[in-house]
Amino acid sequence: MIVRKSLLISSLFIFAAVFTGIDSANADETSKKQNLRFDYKALQELAHNYVEQRVSAPDNGRVEVVANNLDPRMTPKVCPQQPKVDLANNATLDSYTTIEIECTAAAHWRTYVPVRIYHYKNVVTAASPMSPGQMISESDLVYSEIDLNRVRSNVFTDMTALVGARIKKRISAGQAISASDTCLVCEGQSVTIVAQDKTLRITAAGRALADGLKGESVVVENARSNKSVQAVVTGLNEVTVNL
Repeated sequence: MIVRKSLLISSLFIFAAVFTGIDSANADETSKKQNLRFDYKALQELAHNYVEQRVSAPDNGRVEVVANNLDPRMTPKVCPQQPKVDLANNATLDSYTTIEIECTAAAHWRTYVPVRIYHYKNVVTAASPMSPGQMISESDLVYSEIDLNRVRSNVFTDMTALVGARIKKRISAGQAISASDTCLVCEGQSVTIVAQDKTLRITAAGRALADGLKGESVVVENARSNKSVQAVVTGLNEVTVNL
C-alpha cells in the first residue's frame, strides 16, 4: 500500500513537471510571436513605404524614393506592436526628409531614417555647349530626364518655345535650359514695336526694358517719344501692342 502511494505521488510530480515545462515553453513561444523584430532593412522599408505613399510624380514624370542605408551592424529593434511612422520634427516631403520610427510600447525606442526624394521629368536640354548670344535652333536641343529638385528656374517641355531665342549665358551640354537663360527680346536691346488692330499696322523703333520669350508681356520704350508701353513678345526683337 505504501509503495503504491509513493508511485502515485511520484507520477503526480512528474506529470506536474511535464505540464509546467510545456506551459513555460508555450509562454516563451507566445512572447516571441508577440515581439516584432525590425533590423536595418525593415526600418528602411518602413521609411520608404511611408514616403512613397505620400508623394506625387510631376505631370508626365515619375518619382523615386530612396531610403538611406542604415548601419547593417545595428542591433535589431524589438516591439510588441507595429511602430509609429511619421515625419520627424520640422521635416517636409521635399528633396530630402527624415522619417521618425517609434515603438510606443513599454519597450520604448525611437530611430530616424533619412530619405531622398527624386522628381524626374523629360525637359529641354542643350545638345552641346552653348555660348552667350547664340541663336537657338532645333538641332541645339534635346530632351533629357532630369531631377526637378536640382533646377531652380522654370524649365521647358516644348522645344518650339525656345527655337529662335538667344542664349544669355554659357550652358553646358545636357544642362536644362531655363527661362532665365534665354530671351527673344533681351533687356537693353533694340526692338521693333508693332501697333495694330484689324485694319491698321504701325511700326516704331524701341528698346526693351526687360527680357521676354514668345507670348510673354514686357515693357518697352518708344525711341522717339521715350514713353514706356506694355507689349507682348511676338518674335525675335519684336513686340506687339494691340490697339
